[in-house]
Amino acid sequence: MSGYATPDTLTAADDFAAEQYAKVRQAILAAVYHPRTSVGGSRSFALTGTGYQDAFDVVPIVVPDADSAGAVITVIADCKCANAATTVTPKIRNVTDSTDAVVGSAAASTSWATQVLSWTPVVGKEYRLQFVKSDDLYPCWGLGALRRSAA
Repeated sequence: MSGYATPDTLTAADDFAAEQYAKVRQAILAAVYHPRTSVGGSRSFALTGTGYQDAFDVVPIVVPDADSAGAVITVIADCKCANAATTVTPKIRNVTDSTDAVVGSAAASTSWATQVLSWTPVVGKEYRLQFVKSDDLYPCWGLGALRRSAA
């Protein structure tokens, strides 16, 4: 791509640049207009087993540097079970130190129930959204989103 170009003036030779422009534009719009970022989970793939496990397609949460430290991070966890006899519990796990940052409460709802998990992360540590089922009799689902605050 030579010189300056706008999306309207890009040519076929600029396909790669146009594709990159579109990706950057979508990322900017998503950050501006979409207040949540997925950190894993699924409404389609049920949780399996009874031990704590990472959310389906989990996205690790890492605070990269001291400039970003001190902020409270909030994850909105949505949980649902096929039968109220089985419960599902969300938590945020510090996988670097093998400790729990915050543990939600057991949810037995047969419709989507929301829990708010908030904590202050430590710089350089990796956190993941995890879920545990009370038993393996009925399917349960869980998903989470990092909520952007106004600060």
